Amino acid sequence: MRLTPAQVNLFRQNGYLKLENAITPESVERLKQSVEAEFIKEEAKGSEKRSMKLYGFFDRSEAFRNLVQSNAITEPLADLLGPNVVFVKNRHNHASINDRGRVERRFHRDILQWSRGLVTAIVYLEAARPDNGCTYVIPGSHNLPFVGVTQIDPPGGGTWLDEHEVFEGVEQQALPVTIGAGGMLLFDATLFHSVGDNNSDESRISLTMGFRSSDELDYAPAPVDVQVRGEHIYRGNDR
Repeated sequence: MRLTPAQVNLFRQNGYLKLENAITPESVERLKQSVEAEFIKEEAKGSEKRSMKLYGFFDRSEAFRNLVQSNAITEPLADLLGPNVVFVKNRHNHASINDRGRVERRFHRDILQWSRGLVTAIVYLEAARPDNGCTYVIPGSHNLPFVGVTQIDPPGGGTWLDEHEVFEGVEQQALPVTIGAGGMLLFDATLFHSVGDNNSDESRISLTMGFRSSDELDYAPAPVDVQVRGEHIYRGNDR
């Protein structure tokens, strides 16, 4: 699915873009089965199945690896990031279940500042609505300033909105992103966003990924990077 110029422009202005039916129902079912199988493994180890994220999912699931490298994901990303796209294994790379009864609303960024350059992609394996914990975004908040780091607990690498007085009143501008199973949400990783409260009798399963352009000043790809489209290029002045 290639993006139109209008879609790209909306992403630049608002910081996010919703794409319904990004992956097929068959892919949704395969991925759901993979997620459930991995959660069952974790449950057997004594973990709480429905109250956790499973990180490192790229190395756990063939279905997820196929998704990350598929045209369904990389084509729209190429319109935002250019022809050489990298999957970043140490940012997100997880499956999660927002289960019934959970309350977890806190707005944050996924990275500290714009210079890092990252696009977050969430693929929904079950429909996301306000009642079952859909994602909330604050449009245009990727243009708000970098404010530094004030604490490391909870960790995560980004910025928590409620820690900084300069963002007072911003949370009131949040909007819910309602999206069907198989839909994808792309957003600038400096956009403030949050999972919603799940007040329904249903779960909400999703997969979260981070992507960036190949860094033309890196001699070689980082060990945590996977080239998913195009190639690694080097444009340093020393060659």
